[in-house]
Amino acid sequence: MLFVYGTLRDPELLGAVLGRRARGLAAAAPGFAVVHYPGRIYPALLRRPGAAAHGLVLTDLTPFEIELLDAFEGAEYRRSIVPVMIDGELHEAFAYLLVISAADQPDWSLEHWQAEHKQQVLASERTTADELRLKLIAIRPH
Repeated sequence: MLFVYGTLRDPELLGAVLGRRARGLAAAAPGFAVVHYPGRIYPALLRRPGAAAHGLVLTDLTPFEIELLDAFEGAEYRRSIVPVMIDGELHEAFAYLLVISAADQPDWSLEHWQAEHKQQVLASERTTADELRLKLIAIRPH
């Protein structure tokens, strides 16, 4: 399971990256907040006692899609396990956490990103994902 809390919650962007529609369950990560990545238009997941980051848990990803998402998120993030609440039950899921500090950053909003940035970045994100997919396929053993 993968907890997504930022731009990957947008069905159109997630579909562009994966090349298909993924199944997601509403979830929240207790003790975390979604904040602005310093100097970027996308977010970071930051530990914050008393907060709860809302997102989706993707439940039907293939190993190849996890590799693709790892490459898409790049060196700025590392995949780590976080607690998530799904339908009132506590689970563990992977999430992408920053490798740098994002302390004191303001909260980030998917709705604001969708209104202000989505249309400008959707095509380039799709292109980036397509290029990564081809690279990963090329280096996979046959």
